[in-house]
Amino acid sequence: MELRTFHHHLLQVFMLLSLISNCYARFVVEKNSLTVTSPEKIKGTHDSAIGNFGIPQYGGSMAGVVVYPEENQKACKSFDDFWISFKSKPGSLPTFVLVDRGGPLF
Repeated sequence: MELRTFHHHLLQVFMLLSLISNCYARFVVEKNSLTVTSPEKIKGTHDSAIGNFGIPQYGGSMAGVVVYPEENQKACKSFDDFWISFKSKPGSLPTFVLVDRGGPLF
């Protein structure tokens, strides 16, 4: 009987901890800055939200060519639908696509 009571209490504690951990979940947008070196008309440091999925490790840096597409600027559709490719040539710097953040969902 004591073992059954122990398991019952253990289950209650586990359920309570599960509820508490779910209450403290949150979504955090990682912010950073983007430094543009050319062209001159947009040269400078700009606030941005990052979507690098952990590569490089946070606190690192990346260098490459930034491209802002003329079409599909919010990237709501595949760029293949617009016959646009952002693949880098072998041996060149990687290409980063700069897109506008979408509006509210509702």
